[in-house]
Amino acid sequence: MVYQITGHKNSVFIESLVLTLIVFVVGFSLGYYVENYRVDKIIKDYKEYEVEALDLKLQNYYYQIMSREACSSAIEQNFIFADKLYNNGLILEKYEEANQISDQLTLEKKRYVLLKTELWLNTLLLKEKCQVNFTTIVYFYSADPGNSARVAEQKVISNVLRTVKERNGKNLILLPIAGDMQLDAVNLQMNAYNVTHLPSVLINEDTILEGFSNVEEIETYL
Repeated sequence: MVYQITGHKNSVFIESLVLTLIVFVVGFSLGYYVENYRVDKIIKDYKEYEVEALDLKLQNYYYQIMSREACSSAIEQNFIFADKLYNNGLILEKYEEANQISDQLTLEKKRYVLLKTELWLNTLLLKEKCQVNFTTIVYFYSADPGNSARVAEQKVISNVLRTVKERNGKNLILLPIAGDMQLDAVNLQMNAYNVTHLPSVLINEDTILEGFSNVEEIETYL
């Protein structure tokens, strides 16, 4: 009788162990699949910007030779592209927060940062060529996830800038650019405008706000 009870307990234990292993394997496999899907989705979205990067480059050539009569449509198109890039960046940011940053993902992110930098250069060219005074805000931030305090600060700053963008709408171009990805084009721009601290907000290429500033403080410089 004692043997039967012991044998029954062992059987229940083995069944529970097998069930636990099955649940673990299924859960791990599902998690692995979901994680890979997210990474693939981010990379796919980043790669789609390669064509738009070429488009921006061609726009730059066009802006250099266009007549003043074409300024209105060129500025409108530049704003449309900037808003699209910014809104898509918010979506990609949410994907990134749910994943470990791989080497491949870092490479794609660098391409995206260069795309935004090229858009900024086009915007500067339009400002000079067309003699217009629309507002540009370039937000230089750190892409390094290792500093938790800075990551938290940057999330707050991003939310503040999002509010500024929503309140000013089409009158403002907002470009978040990672300033520590070892990209020469970005480094040259940071040096040109004396940006030495991350995070920093550059307003209209003449005012630098280091660290946190609230909505009202930023809007005083617009």
